[in-house]
Amino acid sequence: MKSRHVFIFITILTIFDALAINCSFAIIFFSGLLKDTNLGGAAQFLILINLTWMISAIVNGAYTFKNVQKLEVLYKKGAFTFILHIVLLTLIAYLFLPQLNITPPLIYVFSLELIAVSGIRFMTYVFERYYLKMDMFKKNIAIIGNHDLGTRLEKFFLTNRLTVNFRGSFKNLNEEVLIDEQPIHRLQTSIRYAIENHLDEVYTTEFPEQCVELDEVIALAEKHCVRVKFVTSFIKYKREEEDFKNSNYRLSSYYDGIPILVNRREPLTKLRNRIIKRGFDVLFSLAVIVFVLSWLFPLLVLLILIESRGNPIFMQLRSGRDNKPFYCFKFRSMRINADSNTQQAARNDPRVTKIGSFMRKTSLDELPQFFNVLLGEMSVVGPRPHMLKHTEEYSQIIDQYMVRQFLKPGITGQAQVNGFRGETKETEQMLGRVKHDISYMENWTLLQDFKIITKTITNVLGGEENAF
Repeated sequence: MKSRHVFIFITILTIFDALAINCSFAIIFFSGLLKDTNLGGAAQFLILINLTWMISAIVNGAYTFKNVQKLEVLYKKGAFTFILHIVLLTLIAYLFLPQLNITPPLIYVFSLELIAVSGIRFMTYVFERYYLKMDMFKKNIAIIGNHDLGTRLEKFFLTNRLTVNFRGSFKNLNEEVLIDEQPIHRLQTSIRYAIENHLDEVYTTEFPEQCVELDEVIALAEKHCVRVKFVTSFIKYKREEEDFKNSNYRLSSYYDGIPILVNRREPLTKLRNRIIKRGFDVLFSLAVIVFVLSWLFPLLVLLILIESRGNPIFMQLRSGRDNKPFYCFKFRSMRINADSNTQQAARNDPRVTKIGSFMRKTSLDELPQFFNVLLGEMSVVGPRPHMLKHTEEYSQIIDQYMVRQFLKPGITGQAQVNGFRGETKETEQMLGRVKHDISYMENWTLLQDFKIITKTITNVLGGEENAF
């Protein structure tokens, strides 16, 4: 199970280890302890140090997701990497670089490396002790069903402490059991417990065809941003693979060799895709902020203040990913009013100022949201964030409305470039938005993001009927 935060932790650990071994050599070199070694020999020595450390780390799996989850494994892998590094570097240096007098330098370098790498491992201990107490970066999950697969999966989750916050198992759906000291029974009751206790994912060993009223249960879970995933055996999956391909359930991933099935395709649940999308978001946002907002921001602020008093930046609570509220930034396009958090802008809205009307028609009022993107609250492309009031209202009358909340909201989106933007007077208009948002989520590609951005720019330059 891979997490962006664990990936960041591994990246930082790798960089710190690289700095440790290179700085150890630099200290030895600049202190004059390599006086018998010329610059060329020192460069060869430094390359060997880095090469042998890299080989040792790869052989021992020192920077894999599995081996950084437990401190004792992290320390063990670090120690084995250091020992193999010493052996390889010593052998290669004596066998292939006999002209270098490296015995004293090796002792100095290894001593400093040991101190530095040990210090880094101590910092990881402090970090993990602090991180394990933080639930905000981890998914809250539970297992439903009494099965050997559930036991295996439970062990897997317990070894992935940096990724998930494992809340417990519903061992038997026909008998009451305790989870967090509360008696729980039956699948639907279990889902209700998950909702009430803000779980993010529920894994069930009860197979789709075995679950009564499954569609209603999944709909209930998705309405509260809880994903339901199905656990099956590898043998069963391979035996019935063709049947699965023709069903509504598809393979999501393997956890410790256990196939995990889902009812909805979500490319952005894969770490690689999330990293690609986040990397693009950061680079694109920085480009807009540096090359556009750097000069346009103060100009628009001045024009807003000339026409009407008040903060030129409008901050409003909107529904974010997993329905968590966040403050969405916009250039203020209206006069200060009491209805801004409940009433959408309408055509010929008297609250809109002259400069505000221009900004709304050209979408310039949305530009501050690139700061939301940098903060990680939004994406460049995604479902548009709605007011909290509208999220609450439409979630009650539109099926699968809350599924769109599985993604980060976007500055632009598939629904917007296909005509679903502006005021939504009819339920059908919001239904159209939701269908496009879900389609985007289930079929995401980076190329699709490029197309939506290009179409957004084209629409803005050509003028949009619903932009007011």
